[in-house]
This record gives sequence, C-alpha cells and structure tokens, in this order.
Amino acid sequence: MKQKIIKRLIIVLLITILILGGIFAYLYFGTDILKTNEQLFFKYLGQMVDTQEGFIDTQLIEYSNKKYTGKYEDSGNFSIDVDMTGMDSQMLQTINDFNIEYAGKIDNTARKNEQDISINYSSDVNFPIKYKYANETLGLQTDYVSQKYIGIENRNLKEFAENLGITDTESIPDTIDLFSRLNNQETVNFTEEERKQVIHTYKTMIQEKLTGKEFTKTQENEVTSYSVQMTNQEIQDLMVTFLETLKNDQIMMSKMEEMFKEALDSMNQNSTEKITIQTMIQEMIDDMYDSEIGEGSTTITVSQINRKVSAIALTSTEETTGVELKLTKTKDQGNLNYGIEMNITDVETQENMKYFLTASYQGLEQLASVNETYQYGITGMIDGQEQKMICNLNCTDTFHDGIIVEDYTEDEIQVLNEYNQEELLTLIMTIAERISEVNAMQMEEIGFSEYGNPIMFAFPLTSMPILIYNQASDVMNETSMSGVEIFNSQFTQYEGKQRGTAIKSLLQMVLSNNMVETDENRKVEVSGVVTMTKDDIEAPISEINSGSMYNVEIQYTEGMVHEIIITEQ
Repeated sequence: MKQKIIKRLIIVLLITILILGGIFAYLYFGTDILKTNEQLFFKYLGQMVDTQEGFIDTQLIEYSNKKYTGKYEDSGNFSIDVDMTGMDSQMLQTINDFNIEYAGKIDNTARKNEQDISINYSSDVNFPIKYKYANETLGLQTDYVSQKYIGIENRNLKEFAENLGITDTESIPDTIDLFSRLNNQETVNFTEEERKQVIHTYKTMIQEKLTGKEFTKTQENEVTSYSVQMTNQEIQDLMVTFLETLKNDQIMMSKMEEMFKEALDSMNQNSTEKITIQTMIQEMIDDMYDSEIGEGSTTITVSQINRKVSAIALTSTEETTGVELKLTKTKDQGNLNYGIEMNITDVETQENMKYFLTASYQGLEQLASVNETYQYGITGMIDGQEQKMICNLNCTDTFHDGIIVEDYTEDEIQVLNEYNQEELLTLIMTIAERISEVNAMQMEEIGFSEYGNPIMFAFPLTSMPILIYNQASDVMNETSMSGVEIFNSQFTQYEGKQRGTAIKSLLQMVLSNNMVETDENRKVEVSGVVTMTKDDIEAPISEINSGSMYNVEIQYTEGMVHEIIITEQ
C-alpha cells in the first residue's frame, strides 16, 4: 500500500515538475517576464533585422520587386503646407494652393513609361506636361512650347553634354541605365546563414561594449522601452569598433561593393588613388579620431509593442544642444507605417526644431493596388517665431498585365542629340524664353508675380534651367557671332512699348541673367522708373503697375546689351 502511495506521489511530482517546467519555458521563451532588462534590450535590438518581425518588412520587399520589374498604372498628387510667421498672407495662400497631379503607365518589362503631369497653381491656372520614355529616349511635351516631344536619346551623352558647353565630361557616361535598379534587385539579399552570421557578429560586438552598463525599463500605454546610457566618448569608441568590424567583414564588404559598384567606378575615374569601401570607412574612422568629443551623454532606447520591435531612438545631450533621433515602425491589418524624426533643442532658449519623414503603405497583402503616402516636414521655433513647411505625396499603383506604352512615331518627337551645337543651343534658349513668358503670364494671373513661382518653395533646384540657359548662351558666344544675337534676344524682345506685365517679366529675366552670369561684361543694368544694378538680388517688380504702359530703350556696349532704360508712357 505504501509503495502504491509512493509511486503515486512520484508520478504527481513528475507531472508537477513537467507542468512547472512547461510554464517556466513558456514564461522565458514565450514572454518577457523572466528576462532581464539587458536581455530584452538586445532581444529587440536584434529583432530589428529579423526578416519577419524586423524593420525591413518582407511584404514591402515583395512590393518593391514587383513595382520595379512589372507593369502597373500609377497616379498621385504632391502638395505643400507652409505657415511662416511674417510671410505675406496672399503669398502663403498661393503656395498652399499649389499642387502637382500625375497619372500614367509603367511597363518595366519593355523599359517604357509615360506620365501626364499637371502643375496646378490654382483651380484654373495650370501648366500641363507629358513625360515619356520609349525607344531608349526621354521626352517632355507641353502645348505651351510645342506639339511635339522634346527628347534626349540615351546615347552619346558625353558628346551631348559637350554641345551644351560642359567642359568637364569625364564623369559623364555615354548612356545611363535608368533600369539598373531592376538588374540589381538581388545584389543586397542575404542568405539565411549570412544573415545569422552578420547578426551574431554585430550583436556580440555591441554586447561587449555595453557590458556592466545599467539597463532601464519604462512603460507608456502599450509601449515598453528598454534603455542604456553612454557617454559621448563611449559612443565614439562604439562607432569606431563598429566601423573597424565592418571594414573587415567579408560578407558586408562584398554586398556593399556590389551595391555601390557604379558609384565607385565613377569616383575612381577622377581619382589618382583607388577608392574602395574599405578606404572610405577608414577615412570615417580617421575623422572620428581627429574630432573633439564634447561633454555629454547619449541614451539608446529600443521599444516594443506586443513583443515586436516598434522603435529605436538615440537621445544626445550636450551643454548647449539636445538632439533626439527616432526611427519607428508599426504594422496593423496590412497597413505598414515608418517614421524618422529628429528633434533639435537649444538648451538655453528651449527653442525646438523637428524634422520628420513618414511613409505609409496600404494593400501590401494582396499586391493588387497599393497606396503610398509620404510626408516630409520641418516645424518648430526659429528666433521665437513658429515655422512650418510640410510636403505631402500620395501615390497609388495598380498592377495588371494590360499595360501598353506606345513607341514614339517619327513625327512625334524632336531628338536633341540630332542637332549640331548652334542649333541645339538656339532651340534650348528659345524654349527657355517661351517658358519664361508663360510663367510670367500665369504668375500675374494668380497674383504671385513678385515672388517668382510657388514651385521654387517646394523644389529649390527648379532654378537649374536658368543655369543651363546661361551656359548655352556662354557657349554660343564662344563658338559663333550668333551668340551675341542670342544673348541680346533675351532683352530685345521687350524693346519698345510694353504693358506692365511684360516689364515685370523683363526685370525677372535681367535678375536671372545677372545672378548666374560670371562675365561682368554680360551683366545688365536697369534705369528709369525703376533701377537695378548688376549685383542686386531682387527685382523691383512691385514698383511696376501691371496695367500701365511703359517704353523700353536698350543701350549697347560693343554690340551687347549693357543697359535697359524704362520710362512710363
């Protein structure tokens, strides 16, 4: 009888141990209850590169591969939201009314795409443009300039650049592979074994550097965070160790060399010493050793929601400035959201500037129609005044196999590569002048003529065509006498009696010329009812009455326009 009781007790004890062991295993492996803050910090730090739960989402990779190799229709719009203390209210309203809409078709299998683009300044003032890439030729068309596309064939680009007056063409290729991203889709992929080895290498390196540090835990609603603090000197030592490890990591080096092969080849064309990924990393290490490390500390924080990593943040504090950089990811019912945010705070004044970029994706599960939403912004206080500028981009890609982008017909496009230098430069300057005229007219319609164009607030590099325009003029002057005539034609078209709207356009033309012109002899002055010197950085457009009539008289020096005299009629 006692033996039976003992046997039963043993069985009960074994069952109890097994149950408790299972509970313990579940608590340790299935939950975070029995792990230390340090273990949890490294668990979620390592999870960032996990293929299933990390920041690089597998569905997003699938979408990217499909988007850059398949066929789809796309549509979208771009807008900006600006609010700056002290800026004219009408100017602000016009900028915020500005938007760009587009719709088109992409066939990556045939290396073709086309887009209908509308630059909208108001509900009834817009500038439509057609874009098309076919027959290995990129073309743009607008009815304001020509019924035909103006195109550049993707060949002999070095020679084409020389015809534009560009003298340093060593780094310019003869062709540009606009679809190289398609060819390199697999170059940055890791095998499972490579991925495990890379994670182990860098996780071990970081763990060794953080041994003995105190790890803390905080809870805010559903977000749990684990943090560790390091001095700025310790952060520098960690970065140097990371770069040294990276420099000698054969797996990472092979991936990076393949990824940046074209960029390295281009840099080495103009370098006396061979540039490699290793030499670039060594330069970064040398710079770190040479830099002065200020007093202060940096806190590294890893956050999780439902045992999935959701954010990593670096918060740095110094005597005068505090900086926080945060990267976030959330995914809920197929909606994927990323965020990058940087906050910079002046310790003394407590003024804060925030820079942020967000990206959202809906429809990744089915990959039939995917909506992308991007937002980039700068907000905060500057000199005690609130400032805001936010750019918004919304896109929708709908995939199907019925996409067809037609080739150009013979009479549909003017290919600039077929023109000689003089013909090319003459055509470019004619196009630039026509666009300038249309812009002046449209800016007058929306009451924005004093400020240039709203697009310059969204895309500052849109002034680049002015540089090309003046570069063309330079070359024409050097190659033939017709260059003087072309230079003069910018201004002589306004000679005689003109309405105020045309005078404003003329003043803007003078300003653009003087700002990018390097030859003092080709800078133009204005006198009369308004004055402009060669060094002015603003045109006196506000002093001109749009409805009034004016007379334009032109003075020449050695055959070139030197001074413009404007009198009111």
